Amino acid sequence: MSGLINTTAHRAARNAASIAFADTGPGYASLRAYTADPNLGGTLLAVRSLGKPCGAVRPADGRIVLAALATNEVAVATGAARWGEWCDASGVAISSGRITDVDGNVTDELGAVVPDPAGVGEFILGGGAAGTMIYAGGLVLLYTGLIG
Repeated sequence: MSGLINTTAHRAARNAASIAFADTGPGYASLRAYTADPNLGGTLLAVRSLGKPCGAVRPADGRIVLAALATNEVAVATGAARWGEWCDASGVAISSGRITDVDGNVTDELGAVVPDPAGVGEFILGGGAAGTMIYAGGLVLLYTGLIG
């Protein structure tokens, strides 16, 4: 099925079900920011809780736009965020992908802001300086998460 192309309506229906799935559980869905894929040794930098519902389906293309909870949260560690996990309301990861800033930049290992070779990530941090540097005790601002 590698050549299967879904309609916008089909994508929207599938993604509405994903939002409902993510919101099931005792807490709030969230986005976790890591220095790299945690399966490859990435360090958790921050957790950003999402509202309920945790997102909405964008009518133009049926994709999910994540919605941050109005309350700001602080980072638990300092580092360059490069990987994100969308977790359900029970804290279980359900999707993952790259983190960049709004312009498709990341912060490298030396602290320099550089373009991500793959472009804008699935999760976008914003509200501060360019790049993806997160500082322990600093606010975790999610510009947008666009999934599916």
